[in-house]
Amino acid sequence: MSPYHPLFAIVVYAIAFLTTFLIQQRYKDKNASSRYETIDGLRGFLALGVFIHHATIWFRFLRTAKWSTPPSNLYNHLGGTCVLFFFMITGFLFVSKLLMVRHTGINWNHFFVSRIFRLFPMYYFSLALVVVTVMILSSWNLYVSWGDFWEQLSHWMFFNIDTMPDLNHIKKTFVINAGVTWSLSYEWLFYFVLPVLSLFVFRKHQKPVYIGFGVAFIIFYFYLRGAMQSDIYLIGFVGGAIPAVLLRYTQFAEKVKGRIASLIVSLVIIVCLFAIVQYRYVTICTILLSTVVFTLVALGNSMFGLLRLQFVSFLGDISYSTYLLHGIILFYIFRFVIGIKTMQGFTAVQYSFIIFAVVPVVVVLSYLTYRFIEKPLMKRGKDIITRRTQKQIQL
Repeated sequence: MSPYHPLFAIVVYAIAFLTTFLIQQRYKDKNASSRYETIDGLRGFLALGVFIHHATIWFRFLRTAKWSTPPSNLYNHLGGTCVLFFFMITGFLFVSKLLMVRHTGINWNHFFVSRIFRLFPMYYFSLALVVVTVMILSSWNLYVSWGDFWEQLSHWMFFNIDTMPDLNHIKKTFVINAGVTWSLSYEWLFYFVLPVLSLFVFRKHQKPVYIGFGVAFIIFYFYLRGAMQSDIYLIGFVGGAIPAVLLRYTQFAEKVKGRIASLIVSLVIIVCLFAIVQYRYVTICTILLSTVVFTLVALGNSMFGLLRLQFVSFLGDISYSTYLLHGIILFYIFRFVIGIKTMQGFTAVQYSFIIFAVVPVVVVLSYLTYRFIEKPLMKRGKDIITRRTQKQIQL
């Protein structure tokens, strides 16, 4: 079996589903409650899709030392298009929130506190693993000045908005975590766009300070990046806003929930996904097709019930940990456990079986970091917001 064969992805998903099912049976963990079950299920597929994408990139990287997109359209889209869907999810959830509170407004302090406690802890944990790995590869020697090292690290600490520099002269440092942090800067851009967007949504007057911070961050973001290069992905947030508006102001969701309608919609999704993989890269056409797929899923289509399965939704719960950790896990196994030279000698079949063995490791470690890092700190953020709200009520 080749890592580029469609069966490779099917086996990876099957192993991940089985692992998650066993975890749920053993620890009786319940999925986090959500109004959008189908989106939770979609998240599970997306994070694992990015893992598969990077596994196929590693297969070529081991032989050519070039970190480049896989030759398969399918596995290329398991990277780019899966990230695009993540942006659509973000756009959908937060535009939906704005529309829900358009008459009362939103407490932006609370919003950013929740985002910080949601994204920072796991991100900095993964960054700490990257730094430790760099120092191991450097034999715990510093090959640059402390000033240069902190300057390099500062780019990583702020989600690599402008660049992803090598740390301590370790070439291609980004390979350690498969360079996944690039997408998080887009997420933060969208968060700061929201106060500006609220001008056109909220009926209640908004405090200028939040809008000012939003405008300042947008200017700062594009100043650092130089130009809107590769920012075709930003369209994903717009695509996510479409079903949010449809759910709020139309009855379209009810029309696609009937038995026959659901079957037809599921078939439409399959056709769109098939059309997407006919393209080599993410383009305007694939974004439009992806928007159709996401809109139908966000409106409640579960793809024959697949997206509502508990173990699939649970993969969605741990998707952020999966996204941040899978590259590091692959690096450690290839570099320290098996060895790069040994990996280079593996056939396509042998490499595939190594990846199959890695899948449960990724799922279990993602579950552990979700349970002991993400979940407690998300709760901590909610507690802070609750206390602040109670104080405001008392005042």
